[in-house]
Amino acid sequence: MGIELNLNIFETNLINLSIVLSVVFLVIGDAFKSALSERKNGILTALNEANERYEEAQNRLNAAVALLEEAKEKAQAIQKEAPATAQKEKETIQTQYALEETRMNQKFESDSNLAGARLAKTLYNHMVRTSISKARTYLVTHVDQVGQNASLSKVVDLIDSEKEVALA
Repeated sequence: MGIELNLNIFETNLINLSIVLSVVFLVIGDAFKSALSERKNGILTALNEANERYEEAQNRLNAAVALLEEAKEKAQAIQKEAPATAQKEKETIQTQYALEETRMNQKFESDSNLAGARLAKTLYNHMVRTSISKARTYLVTHVDQVGQNASLSKVVDLIDSEKEVALA
């Protein structure tokens, strides 16, 4: 049993097969071509859209990279300027501190002088009052003449009135 080639057209149904294949190619071929064409157009549209999205993403990436580079440059500039800025700020704070310290010392000196003056006035008032009281007591107790007592009383009253004016 071997394989033989049968060339009889009717036995092999070559005519039927060729008719069926021709009909399939003619009828289904156009539908198949149109489906393939639609599929091809859909794929091309999708590729074009993908390509546009890619270009848009690439543009955004380039913009972001440019912003990143700009930010890096600004950071480096700030990093370079930071010591000088810090030194300037330090000097400003030290100057303000020195001015404030001087102002506080002057205020303390002024307040101390004012407190000293008030204390001196209080001591002076106390000494005057004490002296007048002692003088009055001495004059009243040691003078026993009637005429001199009345004139001394007037003098003491005059001193009292002068004392009130002086202490005010």
